[in-house]
Amino acid sequence: MPPYNESSMRPLFVMPPAPHAPEGSMWESVRSDSPQTTQLSAGAPAISGNAETVLIIPVAALSWHRVSLPPGLLGRNGQARNPSKLRAVLEGLLEDQLLDEPAQLHLAVQANAGEAAALWVAACQKGWLKNTLSTLTGAGHTVRRIVPEWAPLRLADTPSTLWLTGEAENAELVWADHTGVHRRFVTRSTAGPGMAPAGWPTDVPAYAEPACAAVAEQLLHREATVQHRAQRLQSCTDTDWNLAQGEFATRNAALRRASDAALMLWQAPAWLPARWAFALLCAVQVLGLNAQAWQARQALISQRSAIQNVLLTTFPNTTVVVDAPLQMQRAVDALGQSSGQAQSRDLERMLEAFGALAPANSAPAAIEFVAGELRLIGLNADPDATQQLRDGLQTRGYRTRLDGNALVVSP
Repeated sequence: MPPYNESSMRPLFVMPPAPHAPEGSMWESVRSDSPQTTQLSAGAPAISGNAETVLIIPVAALSWHRVSLPPGLLGRNGQARNPSKLRAVLEGLLEDQLLDEPAQLHLAVQANAGEAAALWVAACQKGWLKNTLSTLTGAGHTVRRIVPEWAPLRLADTPSTLWLTGEAENAELVWADHTGVHRRFVTRSTAGPGMAPAGWPTDVPAYAEPACAAVAEQLLHREATVQHRAQRLQSCTDTDWNLAQGEFATRNAALRRASDAALMLWQAPAWLPARWAFALLCAVQVLGLNAQAWQARQALISQRSAIQNVLLTTFPNTTVVVDAPLQMQRAVDALGQSSGQAQSRDLERMLEAFGALAPANSAPAAIEFVAGELRLIGLNADPDATQQLRDGLQTRGYRTRLDGNALVVSP
């Protein structure tokens, strides 16, 4: 099986405007079928086929905080053992660091942190995130993952990189390192010699979007690698972070992974012969079941025809066949009555069967017989003896049922 990767699932990368973005700010999206183009829209972008959606949280919407958790809150995989308890601990630790009330914020813990002494916690406005997800869901999107636009680096990560994004007259210098995510606004007038921001790394790889490549060269005094914004948004998923935690966690994760794997098998070109073989096998099974059902119907029709022929041959006076077994039984009973023989529906035959099977000292208090139905009222017998009597009558072709204190016998 080829390894799973997001590209095989044809993801759609979507980044909404930040919570306090100016009015008229656009949504950004990158489709997997046009990876070099960033599309702008006034609202949630339209879905494309069966693409899954990766939500990117803008850097301006997140704040980063370093905390040390008590042992036992996180498992080995970094997942919370008790999400509600973890939330309460985080609110207590971050109460003095947050500008908003902790209850109004969504908090996500660093992925695969385990029992690390200190770890990163991302915070964003809960109401804004909930509205964003509702907008995407209303537009038909299925959000599989929530990732940050930038995230702090771990000690094991590669050195930080410099990014210059935006427009030439309103660019933003961003870099992430082990101390957090840093942002500085830069314009042409502030990109001259000696105007570099304090604390920024110098001897690190530098990237710039095409619109601000000249500003990057003026600020860095060296060329920066030009990379389209669409490529940068796609690279946001190259992280262990998934902000879909707590109340925003994806439900039925095992089922989601199974569905993702099934979808990958269905779409992967390497599995095309297997898909054709599976489709052919399903078609053969359906045809076989239909053929078997047709044979069963034909056999049933033949049996019914044979029974009707027996009825019409034995009793040629029968004009219409509705229920051949019942009509044949009634015809036999009529012949017996005409010849003076007692039938199974007669009182004598029923009392004869009862007398042969009834236990001693179990005579009924009263007997009623109406239209071929015998009622034995007040039968003095224990439950086991009564059950044996009913079983015996059934072997002789009689049906029995209990109606209060009466045993009802009918053919």
